[in-house]
Amino acid sequence: MDEAVLTGLREVAGPELYRRNAFRVTGLPVDVDRPTARRRQQRLAAALKVGADVDGLGSSVSPEQLRGAFDVLLGDPRRRLVHEVFGTWGAPNGCECPSTTHAEHDRAVQAHAEVLDMAAADVLALAMDGRVDDRWAAAAAAWTKTLRSATFWRHLHHRVERLDDRQLDASVVESLRAELPGVLVAPLLQLAATADYPAPLRKSLADWPVPERDRDRLIEEAAGPQYEKLETIMGELHRLLESGDIEGTVARVHAEALPALARLEGLAPVDRHRRTSTARNRIAVALNNCAVAKQGKVGRYEGDVQTWLDEAESLATDPETVRRIDENREGFLGEERAIQEFRARVYLLQRTHGRYAALQFLRNILSQSDDEAMTTVVRGMLAELNAGEFSYRPAQRAAYERQGRRRRVLGAVAVCALLLVIYVLYQVFDDPDGQGVDVHGRSISDNPPVVACVADGGDWRDGDAAVSLVDCSQEHWAEVVAYVPLAVEAEEYPGTEEVSRLARFLCAEKLAQFSLPAQTYDPEVIYPGQSDWEASDPEANYATCAARRSNETRWNGQATAASSRNVEVPAMLPLTSHQGSFSNPPAGTCLAAPQPLAKWDEKMPVVRCDQPHWAQILGYPPVTGPWSDESEVRAEADAACSSLANSQPSDKYTVTAAWPPWWNGRGAPPPDYVVCLGHRVDDQLFSEWFWQ
Repeated sequence: MDEAVLTGLREVAGPELYRRNAFRVTGLPVDVDRPTARRRQQRLAAALKVGADVDGLGSSVSPEQLRGAFDVLLGDPRRRLVHEVFGTWGAPNGCECPSTTHAEHDRAVQAHAEVLDMAAADVLALAMDGRVDDRWAAAAAAWTKTLRSATFWRHLHHRVERLDDRQLDASVVESLRAELPGVLVAPLLQLAATADYPAPLRKSLADWPVPERDRDRLIEEAAGPQYEKLETIMGELHRLLESGDIEGTVARVHAEALPALARLEGLAPVDRHRRTSTARNRIAVALNNCAVAKQGKVGRYEGDVQTWLDEAESLATDPETVRRIDENREGFLGEERAIQEFRARVYLLQRTHGRYAALQFLRNILSQSDDEAMTTVVRGMLAELNAGEFSYRPAQRAAYERQGRRRRVLGAVAVCALLLVIYVLYQVFDDPDGQGVDVHGRSISDNPPVVACVADGGDWRDGDAAVSLVDCSQEHWAEVVAYVPLAVEAEEYPGTEEVSRLARFLCAEKLAQFSLPAQTYDPEVIYPGQSDWEASDPEANYATCAARRSNETRWNGQATAASSRNVEVPAMLPLTSHQGSFSNPPAGTCLAAPQPLAKWDEKMPVVRCDQPHWAQILGYPPVTGPWSDESEVRAEADAACSSLANSQPSDKYTVTAAWPPWWNGRGAPPPDYVVCLGHRVDDQLFSEWFWQ
């Protein structure tokens, strides 16, 4: 690439591309020879010296501009050739060009010069309305036609020969061919860079003959000052936040950084310019940091903290930043849960020991805490207690069967202090002998080893995975006996019913392996809900199994003192549980032996179907009662299982429908399902799985 050509092009690139053209300034034709140009220079210099008017010379031309123009014409011929490209050629003069070549070139120059002679304020005003003057498109079309004309480039080669200078050769024309498109759009981009709403001008760049691979580079060069301005703003905001002025930082983000980003994105869209994406993400990081700092001061995830974090998420472009924002939000929500638990314990203290005890306790905490968020929370509670307005409203819990909640790592130091306070309160005022331990953590390795003894059933079923554990020699309600995997490979959440049934079956197997009498002990399970299920990490999907007595009584001593037998033994479960279909064995397991037809709600041996068995559990189709007599139940149950009967493997097999003996609603609500069992007609045992 010829360096002198590049220098000449850089000099002219801009809104004054034509106004500063050496031929336009001096009034000379583009094919003027050196002697003529020198005489013109001398005559103009003399005239300007005495203040005389000169034909063909605009009154707005200054002596400095005139000297610069003649330096171009009489100096380096490569710079002169650049100005010839943007001058008016007129009729062909010895170049053997078709007259249309010169005419088309001059129309392009005139059209472009006309639009560049518009006041910049008028161009920018149209852009604010989302419009661009039609003359821009006309100039683009004219120049596109010119640059695609082979005779245009032959004319420039002809001019190289006529100028006859050793500094000129064919490479100069090739340099012009490569760089001219960028010079033509430079005025447009410079105007766009100064616009409050640059998008219309930037979009019109597509009309010009600029290769797409070069457009983004040219746009980023034009946006350079805006990038630098935004980087300066963000550096100042970083220092301001470091000084502790959180609100001032956010105010300047909204007043300076975001408007600057909006202008930048109008010029260099984030989806095409990595540097814009980086700038946008940096603002997201600043807002995230402000939210974290504010939450650290007030200890609550609400108001500004929530708003700023939402703004940060909407701006973030880097996946790592998005992940950190999500982690912070999860941490804040966890802290909110911890604060609510803390509030509940203080409320309990007030109710059981009086307002003075609660005030005294909070004052003690305040005197020992050096965490700003913790202090803010405690001061707020003290103010409510002093005003007689302290209250606690527990969150609604949907329960029959509790689903395990994974413990998450909370993101702020304040939470550590807060959880410690909750732990102390729990020990002192709720269960002085117990230990609050999570028995369904994020992974099995996070949990206490088996066997662990649970002090109280209400603690197990309160919707929190942290329970009070005691030494098994003390009176206790249940024993945690196992943590059983629920998935062996990556899979989506199979549904609450399926997970519950599988967890209960696997846990009942564990009780049997400990040789616990089925008539005395029942399994208790904690399993993951849909929001906790890790589709890509099967090892994280497991159930916590405990053994409790069927009559809910407590006992001393470890019932599972004998070691577990690592063999496959039947799980003892009812086929139609009074507790609902969630507590039944899963479809795909098998009944080990024939059962009395009227006793489906009693515990029976359930095995894996690769062991000898009498019947396979095919499914639990729904039914709707009530029914007036058992024949109606049988008719609807048989109809519900008929589709499964159609898939029986041969006439040696049949499908039997089972329903609970309390079908008439006596002692329990009427059932809303029946059980379909596939077995041999002769009731002999088999080991294969036949039904699809």
